[in-house]
Amino acid sequence: MDGFICVDKPVGPSSFSAAQAVRRSLKISKAGHAGTLDPMASGLLVVALGRCTRLLEHLSLEPKVYEFSVTFGRSTDTLDAEGNVTAESDVIPSADKLTDVLKRFTGTIEQIPPRYSAIKIGGTPAYKLARKGVDVEMKARAVTIYDLEMCGYDIGERRADFTVGCSAGTYVRSLAIDIVKAADISAEGFVNKLRRTRTGRFDLSMAVDYQHLSDGMNYIINADGAFDDSLKTVIDNAQKSEISKGRKVVISGDKSVDNDCSKNMLIAFDSEGALSAVLKRVDGDLYHPEKVFL
Repeated sequence: MDGFICVDKPVGPSSFSAAQAVRRSLKISKAGHAGTLDPMASGLLVVALGRCTRLLEHLSLEPKVYEFSVTFGRSTDTLDAEGNVTAESDVIPSADKLTDVLKRFTGTIEQIPPRYSAIKIGGTPAYKLARKGVDVEMKARAVTIYDLEMCGYDIGERRADFTVGCSAGTYVRSLAIDIVKAADISAEGFVNKLRRTRTGRFDLSMAVDYQHLSDGMNYIINADGAFDDSLKTVIDNAQKSEISKGRKVVISGDKSVDNDCSKNMLIAFDSEGALSAVLKRVDGDLYHPEKVFL
């Protein structure tokens, strides 16, 4: 069983445990997820099945789209509802102030990831060091915010709701708190809801409910449907024979696109649509079989 499946992960399970739940439900030997979701986050998780786990690194996962809510009044060390309270304030930024500052956070921006994140510091995930009380320095990193808007505001509930389209590597918790502080430096807040609705060409409309993973067979996307046409090529029997022997082949027509997703790679299928290989361009139209599935 090779392919991909979209899962609507609930709050609670880790991405790894969700992928393993899929593996057990579908009775397959291998499953791996693309794009980690924190346990406190819900929504779209793309899981690769069988041999398609070898394609995860080539899968385009941008843009990512999230819905998130911020509760005002206190801050936590994890920037979400699960952390310890670090500060409190009665200041609630107005809807107008929040809306006005959003434009500062579109385009390419610098953000400091939260200490409670999976980023590795000296080979150890930052969240493990934070739990031990180790004071770690989180370095700023560049991310891209494609669009950002406030879609709800309730002063009685002390809450504001947002949607964001962003690049991989964006920490929405950090973004949320930066927005709060930009609107009013005296305000405090934390993320009480985080839900991913889209990643690359996959969205929640394609996802199986986590409580009904046994129905997952009806949601499997084959490898051909998981990649943009610009990243795919069809090989003939002669090319297939050469690839099976680990030999380079000529792919006529420059279909490879020079961007961060493809890195001059092509996913090769035979005339019947069966996954055959991952080809890496070595010179012009000459490609080397990087991974072979024949």
